[in-house]
Amino acid sequence: LITADGEKLLHKVDLNLSRCSLVHDVGITERYNVIMDFPLTIDLNRLLTGGPLIKYDKQDYARIGVMPRYGNTESIRWFDVAPNCTFHILNCFEDGNDVVVRACRSLNSILPGPEMWEDKFDWFSSKFRFGHGDDAASEDDDVSVFARCYEWRLNLETGEVKERNLTGKTEASMDFPIIHPAFTGLPNRFGYTQTVDSEASSAAGMPKFGGLAKLYFQEPATNKDADNQREEAMIKVEYHEFEKNTFCSGAAFVPKMATAEEDDGWVITFVHNEDTHTSKVYIIDAKKFSSEPVAKITLPCRVPYGFHGAFMPMSLPVPPM
Repeated sequence: LITADGEKLLHKVDLNLSRCSLVHDVGITERYNVIMDFPLTIDLNRLLTGGPLIKYDKQDYARIGVMPRYGNTESIRWFDVAPNCTFHILNCFEDGNDVVVRACRSLNSILPGPEMWEDKFDWFSSKFRFGHGDDAASEDDDVSVFARCYEWRLNLETGEVKERNLTGKTEASMDFPIIHPAFTGLPNRFGYTQTVDSEASSAAGMPKFGGLAKLYFQEPATNKDADNQREEAMIKVEYHEFEKNTFCSGAAFVPKMATAEEDDGWVITFVHNEDTHTSKVYIIDAKKFSSEPVAKITLPCRVPYGFHGAFMPMSLPVPPM
């Protein structure tokens, strides 16, 4: 932990992990830090002996650690969970004795990608399977990188773990989640993700995001959203799809006012149209999510896929009278 100005280290802990897990994201609640120790690992010794630097082992263990904000190694409470690959946490919060963790989870890792001898187009085509019926990747399909919004509830009193999918497989794989920044570590009603265009990703041999999704955590799925829900209670999902051959990166949520409702703001993202070779900024009203963007700003240069950051409020000087 560091100070808000980034100048001073306040607290440092050695987690004493038994492997070098690729921990891409950490979560926080009001009182705890949330650590994901999943079986996607980096190993230089493995590389030196001819193996891959990055490897996902679906047979290895997965666990989530809950540590008091200024705790030590011994204070971490570890919860065993089903093996999975998760890069990005949507939010974490406390609910009674439960620590709730929501993230975009898949059953395999998009890193390191296809082996050198594999055709990357076939690899992405098989890994991003989606659709209905026989075309849909099942929950038991352990080769899929189809990411879904997922929830773990970790009970600090009993040690019990409850985990479930929040979204179905009938629409699109989703990742790079965002929320209203004021709700980080607190219960929240809404979240947003980028959605994968499976066909374009398969053709390009790389993930391409052809739209956005809005997640309604307190509303049940419609019949369309619940089409593949089985016994699970899915949440409502609303989609914003871009024009053909237009793909995004770097989505962020910008609230209109500090006192506004949680979804009273804009989702802002960088998009690139591969037909016209132009990059733009799209500004989408989060309350009218599936509607046309309220603004499209053409940029003077190409914004590469993968670009991302954060919008930070700043004080503007008062102009002279």
